[in-house]
Amino acid sequence: MEAPRTGQGSALLQNLRLLFGGNNIQPSDITPTGEAAESYLATASVVWRFDHEITETTSKGNAAVAGRHFDYRAADFQAHLQRLCAEARTNRDIRGPFMQQVDLAGSDALAWSSEAKVAHDFGSYSVFRQCGSCRGSGRVSCSGCGGGGRRTCTSCGGAGSHNHHETHTRWNGRHNESYTQVVRRSCVSCGGGGRVVCTSCGGSGRQTCGACSGHGFFTDTAQVRSLAKPHWHVPTHSGLASDALVRALKWRGPSRSRELVPFKLAGTAYDDHDQWVARYEGLAEVVKLELLVVKAPYVVAAVGSNVIPIITPAIFDQLLQPELKQVLRLASGRGSERKFRRLAKNLFSHFRSLPVLDRALQGVAKQKGGARSEPEVAVANAAHGFISSDAAKALGSACQAVLDKVSPANSRMAWTLIGLPVAVASFALTANEFNRLHGASLWGIAFALGTLAALSVVAMLSVSPAGWVLSAITSALMRLRVPKEYRQRGRNWAPLKGACLAAGSASVIGAAYGGASAAQWVPSIKEAVAPVLTYAMTHLEPGSAAYRYVAQGRQPEPLPIAPASDTETYREIQRHLIGHGYLRGAIDGALGPQTRAAIARYERDRRLAQSMSPQELLTYMGQH
Repeated sequence: MEAPRTGQGSALLQNLRLLFGGNNIQPSDITPTGEAAESYLATASVVWRFDHEITETTSKGNAAVAGRHFDYRAADFQAHLQRLCAEARTNRDIRGPFMQQVDLAGSDALAWSSEAKVAHDFGSYSVFRQCGSCRGSGRVSCSGCGGGGRRTCTSCGGAGSHNHHETHTRWNGRHNESYTQVVRRSCVSCGGGGRVVCTSCGGSGRQTCGACSGHGFFTDTAQVRSLAKPHWHVPTHSGLASDALVRALKWRGPSRSRELVPFKLAGTAYDDHDQWVARYEGLAEVVKLELLVVKAPYVVAAVGSNVIPIITPAIFDQLLQPELKQVLRLASGRGSERKFRRLAKNLFSHFRSLPVLDRALQGVAKQKGGARSEPEVAVANAAHGFISSDAAKALGSACQAVLDKVSPANSRMAWTLIGLPVAVASFALTANEFNRLHGASLWGIAFALGTLAALSVVAMLSVSPAGWVLSAITSALMRLRVPKEYRQRGRNWAPLKGACLAAGSASVIGAAYGGASAAQWVPSIKEAVAPVLTYAMTHLEPGSAAYRYVAQGRQPEPLPIAPASDTETYREIQRHLIGHGYLRGAIDGALGPQTRAAIARYERDRRLAQSMSPQELLTYMGQH
């Protein structure tokens, strides 16, 4: 074992032992085998390119502006803006204050050199523009009367009069008799003219222009500024780990480059493209260690007094090999989500025992919004870059799955309890309705399905506040089981989209079931739930509200079983039902479930009493 010869190398070794120690190895398992150190001049520059920016606003009528006003001279206004834009790009005199600010700030200017800065503000300029809708008058033709000032009377429909029924009494020689006579009377509302004064415009035929609010013109205001846009440039270097240093400087940008190299302002000047360049120089102190980590060789390089690593091999891929194998095994194959849920508590306890995975769990738990789609970022930050992207992605997904179980952001079970009645009701209602749509057109079926699916989604939205409240309470209580640093932020509205989709899908499935029951492939929804309703009625008190409600949904008693003498009657009934599309199958004269369901649909469509005898039903069929 070769001990580091420099203080920078010793600090790097100590940091690596602190980072890797406890993650399935001991700090003593990390042994240095070689060291190299070098200090060389590092350079970088911020290239400031100047461009123009125009911010335009429009106000109705006259707007007060501090700059120059061009009245209605739009051509002069545009020419003036073009001249200012050219100055913003090319005039070096207006850049003076900004350039002086960069010079005075020195190396501190790097902190704000990652975004565009205002080099010069030319102020605001305005011009009037006539309203095209009213052509500058501020008034337009009334939409209610078309500009005529009068519109058709709604009482008489424009006829000027309407029929009036008068009742009179007369003596017919034996007694008084009443009779009704229709007379034509003038309309009281319009006085017989058929048109009335338009209430929208008061009879003028004109109303205030909505586009310009009656002003007749707009004020267009433009603010012109010269912007200095920075571009970070790091040239190629020569020295120890120079390629890695250049990559690190480019990735960090000017605002974080001083963490690696103590840059100082070396000078400013214009280049051949009229771009102002601020050059920075600093001494890069680079150290490179050759290590054995559990007998595997690695090379790590760092820079600066804080020994920030710039060469980071995927050492954690080796150290976390058992965890990676377990995670990949659980994530592969069928039922991977159930596997994670079953082993979530054990994985959570094991991950917390490893420092890097413990930090990753805390990082994933604190991710917000769109960052949740990239849990590997939290893992890479916890590993300080010493991990491959594939391993970080696998471990990040595992950390997210574990946290969703032990520290859930919402309760899907709560949403299921709230949404299940809506989905069941949507299924039953749609199935019952589609069972009645016998012989409907394709457009009618599509319209009914769309309407019922939309009603299902609306119903789910109406109960969604209850789902949110129940989910928030349930998930908050579940998160109390873990320490505060592992608790995810609540996202109790997240399951709403799935709940709405489930309600809509229940309607679609119900429509398919209703169509199948109409074709007599499956029993109708009322027939299917009849045993349940019958069982419920036997346990309810007769006469109670619940009993009456269940009795309403119960399938009516079927027709009595036909005796042998009525077999021919039922054959004729079946023949008529098959001929009119209510029944499919053979004519056997038996009063089975399909025949009873077909008779019930026929009676419902014809609005017949369900107490009709078979002979009365057959007589009606023969007459109609």
